[in-house]
Amino acid sequence: MLPDPQLADFHFIRPLWLLLIPCVLWVHMKLRRAYSASIQWKGSIAPELLTHLTVAGRNRVRIRPYQLMTCLLTLIAIVLAGPAWEREITPFTQDQAPLIIAIELTPSMLCIDQEPTRLDRARFKLRDLLARRRGSRTAVIGYAGSAHLLLPFTDDTDLLEVYLDALHPNLMPTPGDSPERALELAADLLAKESVSGTLLFLTDGITERHAEQFSRFVTRSKDQLILLAFGTDEGGETRADGMNLAVSFENSESAPPVYRHGLEAISSATRAPLVYSSLYEADVDSVMLRINRHFIDAINEDEETVWRDRGYPIVWLIAAGMIVWFRRGWTVQWRV
Repeated sequence: MLPDPQLADFHFIRPLWLLLIPCVLWVHMKLRRAYSASIQWKGSIAPELLTHLTVAGRNRVRIRPYQLMTCLLTLIAIVLAGPAWEREITPFTQDQAPLIIAIELTPSMLCIDQEPTRLDRARFKLRDLLARRRGSRTAVIGYAGSAHLLLPFTDDTDLLEVYLDALHPNLMPTPGDSPERALELAADLLAKESVSGTLLFLTDGITERHAEQFSRFVTRSKDQLILLAFGTDEGGETRADGMNLAVSFENSESAPPVYRHGLEAISSATRAPLVYSSLYEADVDSVMLRINRHFIDAINEDEETVWRDRGYPIVWLIAAGMIVWFRRGWTVQWRV
């Protein structure tokens, strides 16, 4: 949970119960007057004499029953009012939050500037991501010159693991690099969902000429876009794996570096998070943080979602305070 943005939504579900608080304070003032000798005799004895005539007993420093009663009644009013600052997120609702993974399957993803290859590293990151989203709905799109739905929405993590091993540029029927086709396919899938989702692009670069198309996607939908980039600025050699990569790289065996300029242009135009792959789990942590944050924000914006009543824990504090009334002599004399 992210408390700062949620606390901005702090409110009371049943605010009319707060009207009890002024009544409680009125009773408190009346009881205070009844219990205070200095207040009772203020109008009858001169102030300079009243101080000397008032006897301070041992009970002066202790909390009196009516004072504790005021605190407890105030807490009861707050509980009845129902303080809330976040929506009720049920496990069923959370499982419905969709994630579409669009993975680039071009020859450049076989570059080994990041051991073992960019594509293998993308598989590792996806496994870590799926392990954290176990039970949640995920779909996979592969793209090169064309885009294809490799696996529709499923919450079967084991099935997704099997498909990850099969991801390879050889699967794609059309050579090239057309992320806009994956974007269109993902937009159609997310448009059918009742819950706002996330589109995660795994790529080693997208040219800035696609920035306008990505910007339209973000503008027209409530879904989130995240870019996870693989590769280094130096580039590297390419492992052919039986593919004729000479055609793709103009008779060269080296793959281009990660195209930061285009990715940063798209990130700037769409305000989409741009995460670069790392050797450790910082990149997966960043992606998961943004997925969860977007899900929580979407739930909070849904007017049909019930607010979570956060007043119940205060009941334990009230119960602890009421234990004191089992002591002898702890009664409130109603002399209002």
